[in-house]
Amino acid sequence: MGVALEPLPARRLWLDRGRPIRGERKRSADAIIEDLREKLAQSVPDTEIEFVQLLQDMLGDLEGNPTPIEVKIFGDDQARLGDLSEQIEQKLASIAGVVDVFGQQEGGVESTWTVDADAAARIGLTVEDVAAQLSHAWMGAMAGTLRLNDRTVPVRVRYPDAQRFDPARLTSTTVRGKDGRLIPASALVTIENGAGDPELMRENLRPMALLRARLEDRDLGSAVAEIKTMLAATPLPVGYTWEVGGQYESQQRSFRELLLVSVVATALVLLVLVVQFRTFTAALIILAAAPLSLGGAFLLLWLTGTDLNVSSAMGLILLVGLVVKNGIVLLDFVEMRRREGMAMREAILAAARVRLRPILMTTLCTLFGLLPLAFGAGAGAELQQPLALAVIGGLSLSTIVTLYLVPAAYLALRWR
Repeated sequence: MGVALEPLPARRLWLDRGRPIRGERKRSADAIIEDLREKLAQSVPDTEIEFVQLLQDMLGDLEGNPTPIEVKIFGDDQARLGDLSEQIEQKLASIAGVVDVFGQQEGGVESTWTVDADAAARIGLTVEDVAAQLSHAWMGAMAGTLRLNDRTVPVRVRYPDAQRFDPARLTSTTVRGKDGRLIPASALVTIENGAGDPELMRENLRPMALLRARLEDRDLGSAVAEIKTMLAATPLPVGYTWEVGGQYESQQRSFRELLLVSVVATALVLLVLVVQFRTFTAALIILAAAPLSLGGAFLLLWLTGTDLNVSSAMGLILLVGLVVKNGIVLLDFVEMRRREGMAMREAILAAARVRLRPILMTTLCTLFGLLPLAFGAGAGAELQQPLALAVIGGLSLSTIVTLYLVPAAYLALRWR
């Protein structure tokens, strides 16, 4: 019978990137992390350091920001997975902008004690008796309960921590024989030291080795593209595959869903326009202003250095409704004047004069309402800041398109 002693797992230091709040510090969170990474690596070289930004708007305020990059290696042999994980971990760490690379967690040092049945029998004990005494010495044994006013507290008796947690003193733990003699544990056991089992992970019932990494001064798209190129150039044994997950996988799934939403939204808007104007010409002219306004959204995102993410993609979808609204306000007045017998050119000029104020009013109200969010004012505003920037940039350009290009195109196509 063996008694396995495994030390405590390697200490991992978690640093909250969310405090103090951004307005109370002069440096960004990434600059602070970059400075701390070098200092901590020198002061505690054998400690795994993971910088986690807490999402304080999540339930319980303890949810961490998802890891941007996860590389999953699938295969059947756990030892081979470990070797491949170490190989790819070194290549990941060499890619510019990829930091805090964490590979497969290896097993800690393990000490296995095997009780000698013959030696235990000479003092009148069985293997189970020796194992039970050692377990009581190190883990404690219930000796009774302490009664308080409203509860009972169990009392556990064990060796002091100075001896329980010192591997060099564990062998001096004494075992009491049937005759009352105290025998050191080293006389009754055979000790074998070795490495414990590594961390075992599965996904969809397939053994997997997981590598995680974060990004610094690098966008997700270009980093993943370089990682995929590196993985494609790394030969894997037959039956072994790799996947890139993490925040990248979630982003790609979200983009696919948002693309479907945008197609459905555009189709529904076109249907409403056709029903309202009873012609495809007006509907298509109004709807054509939406793609043109995307240039303003992309330009403002590029000027502010904001990535195209899920939040900004939602802003692009929102632009479809806002841009179409201005076109409806303008061309509906044109059609109303046309039914009264006014010529096309005069009807468009009249609509431009009359509808200019409501178009500018609604547009400016939307822009000024989004300005605080675009400037990132307030805690957590940066989560929706890309949405505000996309809407402001697209709506600014779409106003010019609605006031000039839409009437010109409508005049050219509906002239008679």
